[in-house]
Amino acid sequence: MGKYCFILLSFLFVCFGCWGHASSENEIKSLLEKAEQSLYSNPVQSAFFAQRAYKQTSDVSQKIHSLSLYAQAERLLGNYDGGIQALYEAAEMIPQDDHSWKGKIYNQMSISYCSLGDYTKAIELNDEAMAWSKVENDSVNLARVYNNRGIIHIYINEFQQAECFFNLALEINRRNKDLKNIAANLNNLCLYPGKLDMQIRWISEAIVINRNLNATWSLSENYNNLGRLYYYQKKYPQAIVVLDKAFKLASKVGAKGIICDNYEYSAMVYAAIGNYKKAYEKQVALYTLSKEIQSSNKLRMVEQNMAEKRLLFQQQETERKEQEYKIAQLRRNILTIVIVAFSLAIIGLLLHQRFKRKKKLQLINTQYLLEQSEHEVAKLKVQQQKMELDKTQAELETNKQEITDFAVFLQSRNEVLDKIRDLIKESYKMEGTELITHLKKINAFISQHQNGEKTNNMTLQHIDEKNQEFIKRLTLRHPNLTQGEIHLATLLRVELSTKEIAMLTGTTPKTINMNRYRLRKSLELSAEDDLVTYIRSI
Repeated sequence: MGKYCFILLSFLFVCFGCWGHASSENEIKSLLEKAEQSLYSNPVQSAFFAQRAYKQTSDVSQKIHSLSLYAQAERLLGNYDGGIQALYEAAEMIPQDDHSWKGKIYNQMSISYCSLGDYTKAIELNDEAMAWSKVENDSVNLARVYNNRGIIHIYINEFQQAECFFNLALEINRRNKDLKNIAANLNNLCLYPGKLDMQIRWISEAIVINRNLNATWSLSENYNNLGRLYYYQKKYPQAIVVLDKAFKLASKVGAKGIICDNYEYSAMVYAAIGNYKKAYEKQVALYTLSKEIQSSNKLRMVEQNMAEKRLLFQQQETERKEQEYKIAQLRRNILTIVIVAFSLAIIGLLLHQRFKRKKKLQLINTQYLLEQSEHEVAKLKVQQQKMELDKTQAELETNKQEITDFAVFLQSRNEVLDKIRDLIKESYKMEGTELITHLKKINAFISQHQNGEKTNNMTLQHIDEKNQEFIKRLTLRHPNLTQGEIHLATLLRVELSTKEIAMLTGTTPKTINMNRYRLRKSLELSAEDDLVTYIRSI
């Protein structure tokens, strides 16, 4: 029973463990989905969800995904060095054969370095991301790589190359019907002076898409770029309106990079309309925020920290391997000791079991012999009891026969007395010599049968002697019985009938029945109890 209880408990434990694991897995997936959905609408919230997912999961792929989303959110908020640090941590986790994540992480690192002004590093990382995306045939990430490469070329004023990469990305995204990235490509095609009317149509299309997607960050960038296009067209009032919209949206999501761009474009517009005070204020705000964002020292510190971490990791890995070797050696030694101890324990257990089995066999033999002896004793006792019972039965039969014989004798005596009475009646009519002769005949007849009374008394005495043990038991159980009741019980014990007892005692059957009734009362028997059966049971 205990074994089945243990199995049942184990099964329940496993089921609850699996259920708990599944619940945790679903929660992590939900956090990652929320982080992706709120990335362009609320980057702060997206970073929060990504951090929670990173802390709760132990799966490497999910950790990398969490860090990737967190880095994107930090970049959108203008925290480029924090985003790069997260991306370096993610890169350290990527397995050697996972080319897909390498392409995604290197692509994000390239645009972050571009935002910090390190264009050489940005192009180098973008080339690696492009190569890994092509190896994996990952068209979605390849389109993002092309898009980021176009942005890098914008920063270094290579507009023709930028447009080429943006069109490549747009072609892939339109084929994949990826609205979010289509809007990003359309927006980026408007980052440099070109065909203004066409660019305004593109940016308007991007605004519609991002408004439907509730992508606040992207929408603020779209309005920024639209304001710049209006500036190129010298539509300054319209430019100020859309730039104000862009500033409000960027402030709402905390997008420092877009706010910097907004300060720059606003300063250009206000300077064009002659409001130099306002333009100066925007330039001061731009300088202050740019100093806060642009931090090459912090970036170098991030890279140095990552290098130190890698060195520390290598040292820890070397120490870990040494420890593993020592632990493995210790485990081998422990395993050897355990095997030897286990073998000795098994041998000891087998010897102990053998000794116990031997003792058990000896005990079984002894018990068997004892049972045989007890069986023989019981058999002898049964034989002895049977012999005693047969002897008792024989005695009872002998007594019964003797009593019956004497009862017959008494009947014969009564017949003799009846005969004598008849002879005496006959003598009433006789006289003289005939009477004397008749009397002599009666006398001879009486002499012939005069020993009957002695025989009768001897019979009764013989019955009493044979039943002395019974009489003792009877008087011990019923001490108030009279001598006559004891005598009657003795005669009933030898199974004499009422008529036979009457003949033996010289009384009538009616008297015997009355005496039987009195004996039942003295023995305190109920009407259902059999008198003879009770007497024989004593």
